[in-house]
Amino acid sequence: MDSQRQSFDLPPTATHDACAQVHDFLVAARGQPVTLAADKVTRTSTRLALLVATARRQWARDGHPFEVATPSEAFASGLATLGLTSAVLQTEDAQ
Repeated sequence: MDSQRQSFDLPPTATHDACAQVHDFLVAARGQPVTLAADKVTRTSTRLALLVATARRQWARDGHPFEVATPSEAFASGLATLGLTSAVLQTEDAQ
């Protein structure tokens, strides 16, 4: 099994198509360490936040590192509004 870290830049705006691209990346990266760069996010959505939170939880269950790196102010603010900050931005080893 390949253990190289897989990286993906989250899209600036969380449209339906953008969320589908994130989902496709996560499906392909399952079983490997993942880093999602969130520095370019200008607007998030409930769908994207839940997708990332669910993926983080699955990666933790599978015992693989999962990181959301450099969250933009807009991304962090959107997560706070949704009450999902800790579910998305927790450290790798938090369960």
